Amino acid sequence: MAGTRMSDIGALIYAGIDAVFERAAKKPRRLYYPSVVTVKPNKKREGWYDTIGNLGPAEIHNEEDPITYDKIEYNNRTTITTNVIAKGVKGSMESIEFDLENVVKHQFGEPLVKALIQKKERIIADVYNDVFSATGADGVAQAASNHPLMNHPTKVNDNLLSGEISPDKIIEGKNRFNAIYDQSGEFFDTEPTHLLIHPNKMFLALQILNSNLMALELSNTKNVVQDVMPIKVLVNKYLDYDYATDVSPWFMLDRTLDAGCVLQTKGGLNLNTEWDWDILAYKGVAYEMYGAGMIAPGYGFIASPGS
Repeated sequence: MAGTRMSDIGALIYAGIDAVFERAAKKPRRLYYPSVVTVKPNKKREGWYDTIGNLGPAEIHNEEDPITYDKIEYNNRTTITTNVIAKGVKGSMESIEFDLENVVKHQFGEPLVKALIQKKERIIADVYNDVFSATGADGVAQAASNHPLMNHPTKVNDNLLSGEISPDKIIEGKNRFNAIYDQSGEFFDTEPTHLLIHPNKMFLALQILNSNLMALELSNTKNVVQDVMPIKVLVNKYLDYDYATDVSPWFMLDRTLDAGCVLQTKGGLNLNTEWDWDILAYKGVAYEMYGAGMIAPGYGFIASPGS
């Protein structure tokens, strides 16, 4: 009569865990981070992202005068390091053999995938949360009023606002995009496409953007906030939010640019499993390899800490 060996049980368990894990990884779910990052696949551990110094202005040429030749220059290098983000779980031989379906489902499936996704959400959100204190590649905070330009000695880029979202602040932020310069001090082609906020600010944002009259005012002034450079609203519950003071940072993004927040990836979500014979347990490690950061300092977003 045919018997079942321990190796057979291991093969069956592996197949079951693998299937459950794959189903959980492909399950539709609400994800916040994809709408606020630019994904950059990179096989190397470190990715380098440089700002290119722009050419100076064209000049009127006087007869037989020498032409001015500008060279292409690189500066403001941002380095993003790819890390391994992992989570492990295990099930004892007894628990798996006597309760295979539930152990596999509740340990190696949805909870394991969810832990990896939540970690990525927090890492991406913290890239935004930290722009007011994190130093960028140009030597100033990532959200600052004094981003230096490589080829202009006096002009700067200013991507820092202050205060709560309001009609005036939305207008100020949109206008700020009109004073963003390239590295030679010429106007840079950029405008806001999205407003990124905590979900608790959604009602306030929609009042400001969608009211027929100017929101938060006792007047009959027509609301034209969305008539110029209309923006879409993005929410992310992983952004910082102080429940005591109702303060949260907010951001205006130009999602058409190759600038702002980058998610540098190497491969996708993976699962490795093995038997630990010393303790008679089946172990699974789910992992991803990625890194995140803000590139091209002074471009891609304007931010306010919310107060």
